Amino acid sequence: MKVAVLGGTGSIGIGLSLRLAISGYNVIVGSRSKDKAKEKAEEYKKILRSEGHEVKIDYAENEKAAEICDVAILAIPCEYIYSTAERLKEALNGKIVVSPAVPMRREGKTFFYNPPPEGSAAEKIASILKDSKVISAFHTIPAKKFADLNSEFVWDVPVCGDDSNAKTVIINVVNSIKGLRALDAGPLSSSRLVESLTPLLINVALRNDMHDLGVRFV
Repeated sequence: MKVAVLGGTGSIGIGLSLRLAISGYNVIVGSRSKDKAKEKAEEYKKILRSEGHEVKIDYAENEKAAEICDVAILAIPCEYIYSTAERLKEALNGKIVVSPAVPMRREGKTFFYNPPPEGSAAEKIASILKDSKVISAFHTIPAKKFADLNSEFVWDVPVCGDDSNAKTVIINVVNSIKGLRALDAGPLSSSRLVESLTPLLINVALRNDMHDLGVRFV
């Protein structure tokens, strides 16, 4: 399966690219710049080789990556994700598209969930990508620890979506990553509940001198 990590040069994109490649997926690192995508893909391959993994990682501009993939993960900063979805909607027609986006605002030392009128980032993306199968996942993954291949973790990943087949595909993708457990969290409208966990985790970490918080349901 070809998985395009659009915005794969950013914080969460690094960990997704590395760990999906280890899991055996054909990863395509996407970026607005083909040169930047190539640079990062080469960097990721060096990291993986240093850990004993000989895997193939491809690269492309975001539009080309969207065209050739089976699954696209929008690992793009929230302020750019909607315009990117608009620009790529033809290339993403019929594709499974994963949103890990969390719209937030900061007031002083406190972060607040700041959803669009549609209710959640995932629902707004779905309103743009009407011919794609939008699933939300990976919201509560601490990017820095996730990108460190020497780190160990046990985290749950709530997965939301309206297309049951597409949701099953992403649940399997999540479960293929060591240390992650995918949980069906309901329809896409439940994304507003899951997305709001991220600012909560950040606030708890800031106030209690904690780092790399994820979630685990027991």
